[in-house]
Amino acid sequence: MTSTTEKTLRAEQLEFSELPFTRLFRDYLAGTDAITEFYGHPHTYSALKKAVCSFEPHSDRREKARIIAEFNEPFLQGQTLDQLAGILAHENTVTITTGQQLSIFGGPLYTVFKTVSAIHLARSLTRDTGKRVVPVFWLADEDHDFEEISVVNMPEPDGIRQIALPCANCARHAAGSIRVDQAFEQFRSEIYESLKPTDFREQLVVMLDEAYAPGRSYREAFALLLSKLFSHHGLIFAGSNSPMVKKHVSECIRIAIDRVDEIRDTLAKQSERLGRHYHQQVQVTDSLLFWHDEEQGRVRLQHGDGHWKTDSGLSFSTGELLEKLDETPERFSPNVFLRPLIQDAILPNAAYIGGPAEIAYYGQMKPVYELFDRDMPFVAARFSATLVEPPVGRFLEELPFDFSDYIKRFEDLEQHYLRKFGNPELDNHFDSWKRQVDELTNQMIVLTGMEEPGLQKHARSLSREYTKSLDKLRKKMVNTIRQKEEVQVNRIHKVKHAFFPNNRLQEREIAHIYFMNKFGMDIWDRILNKLEELERNYDQDQDHDHDYDRDQGQNKNRDHDHDYDHDRDQGQNKNRDHDHGLFNRHFLIHL
Repeated sequence: MTSTTEKTLRAEQLEFSELPFTRLFRDYLAGTDAITEFYGHPHTYSALKKAVCSFEPHSDRREKARIIAEFNEPFLQGQTLDQLAGILAHENTVTITTGQQLSIFGGPLYTVFKTVSAIHLARSLTRDTGKRVVPVFWLADEDHDFEEISVVNMPEPDGIRQIALPCANCARHAAGSIRVDQAFEQFRSEIYESLKPTDFREQLVVMLDEAYAPGRSYREAFALLLSKLFSHHGLIFAGSNSPMVKKHVSECIRIAIDRVDEIRDTLAKQSERLGRHYHQQVQVTDSLLFWHDEEQGRVRLQHGDGHWKTDSGLSFSTGELLEKLDETPERFSPNVFLRPLIQDAILPNAAYIGGPAEIAYYGQMKPVYELFDRDMPFVAARFSATLVEPPVGRFLEELPFDFSDYIKRFEDLEQHYLRKFGNPELDNHFDSWKRQVDELTNQMIVLTGMEEPGLQKHARSLSREYTKSLDKLRKKMVNTIRQKEEVQVNRIHKVKHAFFPNNRLQEREIAHIYFMNKFGMDIWDRILNKLEELERNYDQDQDHDHDYDRDQGQNKNRDHDHDYDHDRDQGQNKNRDHDHGLFNRHFLIHL
């Protein structure tokens, strides 16, 4: 890839408690007792290493390796199918997986952040466990919510340009199977129009055109784009919309059919327990399965009274459905609860990386893993970050707000600034003025002997009109101050818009290609390098503290030294678990 002019990235870290993340997510990362019982492992680096080191496959690795290698054949960059199959079949190999819907042109920032997370953790775990840890991106290639993946948000000076790809019949079919067609060309033109001229625009356009070539499915296009960006880091892909995969995981689907009532009741009980403390992320339904219908597309398989039905009018007994599974397993599709089990049935998977929503629904699933005779994987939080462009970074330093303050409405930030720097006591002075008017009116009603209720009402009405005029005067004064402070107010707006576009975190709204176009094709490599640097610096700091503590204790007796070192090492390990490897904080990355 073409490299940008070398510039060191600067990273800050913020506690998730300062930002709009759910209480369940924050408590899970903090290891709060109320939440940890809902997961297979605590969110610590030592627990993650243990999950990787102790992983044991449930079935023949060679068959799984062959299937996954063949699935990756269209996306391989500089690696042969046999080489990948050999790596996956080796007894020392495990995978760490993330995944996402197949958003067009790669989707918002958090798509690449998930990918960066898998690559970074795979590197750290390979180094720290002696295992070969392979990062995997699970393609949600059976999802049919085309509207959700077909919108690209590009920043503009005064807002967000939302560019959508229309498709009349797409909601009926798996989004990944839809192909790039004539309608895509207008969408492509609008996207390219929104990419400002930079040193990197031409190379980015070539990459996007190569991935989203006419006739290619959105699954292939999405995976090819990520492969071009990350395959040199060892990233591979997996998904379930494949006859080979469906045949291999048919036992999972069989259990979902045979034990449907038990699974539903178990999910409902676990969700109810979770709901006593936290929100329930996914509603429990009567089955975990969808059916691929030729005319209606992907439709829910509903179970009740011993029969299975679809909204398209099909009906099966359990025996008939199991026969269909033997004949055409590719017709069956998992819902959100079955997808992780299918994922772990085809991959040697020790951990899954997800965002707050995914972590929440994994909390509903622990006892379901037991019904499928499987261990729940380690569930890791993904890398979460806000990218700070240089002008915005300067404004952030100059303005009297912290990053987390920009969660507030722009109007509130503006008013706070104008009150503080115009006349901090302006509101108090006008409030005092209005109180004095009210008090004077009441005094004059008494002094003038105004006993008639109608006259008193009229007097107080005049007083209210006067206070309304005072409010207008205050607004005029604020506007005068605003005009004097217009430059700073505009900067507040720019920072608010950059950090929380549409009042949501930047990572959930802005297309990652915007940053590639502006800061270089290697921006994600540089962020990965920054994470490696932060980890090395942390290790060096720990080594320094270790040596210092040993020097301080060298004159103590050996038994006391042993106890001291053990206690100190336990404390270091606790800190290491929080600060090393896993993503327990939100990052500000200054570009």
